[in-house]
Amino acid sequence: MFTKALRIAVIVAALAFFAFPQGSATATSWRVVTMYANFDGGRTTTVRSVLTSIKLPAYAVVRNGYTFTGWAKTASARATIANRATVKVTSSLKLYATWREIPPAAPSVTGHTVGTLLWHDEFRAVAGSGPSTAAWTARTCGYAASNGGGACHNAEEQYYLPSAVAQDGSTDGNAVITTNRISTPPQGYTCGNSTCNFTSARFDTQGKVAFQYGYIEARIQMPAGGRNWPAFWMVGENITQVAWPQSGEIDIAEQGGNTPSRNSGALHYSTNGIANSCCGNHTYDVGAYVGPNYSADFHTYGLAWTPNRIELYVDGLRFVTWTSSTIQSQFWSFNQPFFVILNNAIGGFGGNWSGWTQSQMKIDYVRAWQLDGHGQVFLR
Repeated sequence: MFTKALRIAVIVAALAFFAFPQGSATATSWRVVTMYANFDGGRTTTVRSVLTSIKLPAYAVVRNGYTFTGWAKTASARATIANRATVKVTSSLKLYATWREIPPAAPSVTGHTVGTLLWHDEFRAVAGSGPSTAAWTARTCGYAASNGGGACHNAEEQYYLPSAVAQDGSTDGNAVITTNRISTPPQGYTCGNSTCNFTSARFDTQGKVAFQYGYIEARIQMPAGGRNWPAFWMVGENITQVAWPQSGEIDIAEQGGNTPSRNSGALHYSTNGIANSCCGNHTYDVGAYVGPNYSADFHTYGLAWTPNRIELYVDGLRFVTWTSSTIQSQFWSFNQPFFVILNNAIGGFGGNWSGWTQSQMKIDYVRAWQLDGHGQVFLR
């Protein structure tokens, strides 16, 4: 039989063993390695050991569109530590995952040579975040040219709210414009009509990213329901100096919710070449293609743009071509930098409202490549 004193000694020894493994360790001798995924929404992993040499576990975090390349000791440094390496740790260590982006595959554009990827946004940020403010500005209604070229013209029936566009955090990543029918106007906002019964969103790259020539493509699922008026389009960056229509406008994809199988595109330009002269000097050319229901799934919309020539594509099919000698004016405004706009308006182009209360326009990506040796992107 154990004596009472011996039983107490055994219990104390047992507690000491479980509290401090490997005998000589103390509570202050734990080594901690914290491994940060180093992107929004990524998982943080923590490794604890009493050893001074710690073998890192295999890193299995997946970041869509990227390849894991190793570990760095600051969030912005290059990798100096390999996956599953053994590291020396005195007390604690912070490691940051490093990533190499997997560039998207170049599309095939019939009759052209697609070159270097110039710029892209895959909209892969954490759910609920807005589009990157380094590239995009979400607008409210306002006719000033500096407001994304001017928003809410054409007696449109929506309030534009910056909060109505957000990234969805999905594996592929989408920027989603959510359009709602409302009964009470949002406080502090104006619209382009005397009565507006909807809120929606518009965002653009004005003053941040501009494009001149190349192949510019977006993959979009258009919103469903009459009165929706979604568009993927571009306006000349010089609109703040020369105004519209002298600035030029390229509608790469423009649709009406009442005709969901019709995709159209257009060029808008001046007939007299006089700056700050609007709007009797405006005319346009339009082309259209009837295909599937563009609100039922994602489709690609592309602009093949070279000096004095513009071609529009849907799902890789060219449906219209314009050149400086085929438009209705001698004033070709399309050999200069343009910025990109994405929006869902509510208005006449979309036909009559069909009773829906919410619609969504989902943008998977916007990408720009060189085309036939032409193409530049300007980061402002």
